[in-house]
Amino acid sequence: MFSKIPLFLSLLVWGFMAFLLISLSFYNQPSITDDFCFGWMGREYGIFLGAYHYYAGWSGRYFADLLLHFNPLVFSTSFEHFKWGTIALIVIGFANGYYFLKNVFQIQHNNPNLWILSLVSQAVCWYTIPGLFQLFYWFSGHYYYLSFHLVLLFVNIYFYCSKPILRVTLLSCIIFCLIGSSEISMIMFSGIFWPWQLYKAWKQKKIKLETILFFIIWGISIGLVLLSPGNKVRAPKHIDYIKGLTESMLNFGMLLKIYVKSPLIWVFNLLLFFTIDKPKKQYILSYKEILGLLLLFLSSYFLAFVPMALALGEDFIPDRIQSLILMYLIFGFGYLIVWVKYKVGHLNSSSLAISQISLLVVFITLLLFNQNSKQFYDEWRFDKAKKYANENAQRFDLILKSKSQQVAIPPIENKNTMFFMEELSTDPKHLWCKCIANYYGKTEVQLLK
Repeated sequence: MFSKIPLFLSLLVWGFMAFLLISLSFYNQPSITDDFCFGWMGREYGIFLGAYHYYAGWSGRYFADLLLHFNPLVFSTSFEHFKWGTIALIVIGFANGYYFLKNVFQIQHNNPNLWILSLVSQAVCWYTIPGLFQLFYWFSGHYYYLSFHLVLLFVNIYFYCSKPILRVTLLSCIIFCLIGSSEISMIMFSGIFWPWQLYKAWKQKKIKLETILFFIIWGISIGLVLLSPGNKVRAPKHIDYIKGLTESMLNFGMLLKIYVKSPLIWVFNLLLFFTIDKPKKQYILSYKEILGLLLLFLSSYFLAFVPMALALGEDFIPDRIQSLILMYLIFGFGYLIVWVKYKVGHLNSSSLAISQISLLVVFITLLLFNQNSKQFYDEWRFDKAKKYANENAQRFDLILKSKSQQVAIPPIENKNTMFFMEELSTDPKHLWCKCIANYYGKTEVQLLK
């Protein structure tokens, strides 16, 4: 009975935020930022042709363009279907992390330690990333979270799939999808995986046939992104690289600060250290190899600014991308915990349950001071999301039922919620107003002056 307490506590850690995420998802609605544009294009031209139009006129992220045209607005004018995106991300994230941890640490399904690590590893990301709302509720931001799990899935299959044909097929598909998902994942994957492959080939004095195949697929994929017509359309004429690199350095410093100063991450690291058995020797890298991977990670992070600047005209890093990088940090530094555990060796297993219980109690206590947990709890407790959702739904219902071709809707009063991202413009020629007007078959939609 005593050994089951850590599993119960980990379920509490995970379940608290899972409950809030799912409960609030029932009030999730399309954002005026991008969502109605994708909804209109998908309904007007179809999912694949709509994705091609975006690829040709806006963004080279061909896989993300395709995903975004599966917007619920394409299939229904009802907003109630937007809850399924959040729920799907929770399920996908847990399942992917569960099988990754199972393979890495060779833990059986019936071992509670597998469930403890799976629950807490997903939860620690929820509680610490700064752009949790954008990743889980903004449909046009879902693909950032999915791109992280494509990387995790790639690592899982690359090292642990034992069926050659299935392995090569899956990895080829993942590379193609991953490169077309987001610029940051494209550069960080490319900047780490390929130098590492060159190092392994040099060390083993041979290049595997599968590596050549992966390189060909990668080359075609990255060409589709960098040479896309949409990137040329969107690319700015003047790029302030110095400002962008400065912002990148400041943002990375902030992310490191979040990582280092987050007690929840360190509690998770300690939980990981005490829970896992001593890893096998083949999983352990040398000091030089770890240093090399760290340098590759840092280099790829700063190189990621280049395609963002060229393709998107951005010289800053939004919360959703900061969240993506922070998840990479949690994932990467988790390996250092495994490496340290190998050096230390086995610990006294009799004290494992006590260590887990102590750490999980500390984790739960820290949630009282955690920004994400307090923000999402306040949204649920004070019905902030519910009030906003009801008011916003009434506004768009007004557009749907209006017989006039020119519709002006009142501004939102319930703005004290994280679900309020941006207000409509009083100018009907604004992009968001035009997308909404096109979606509802109106000539003009604007905010009431």
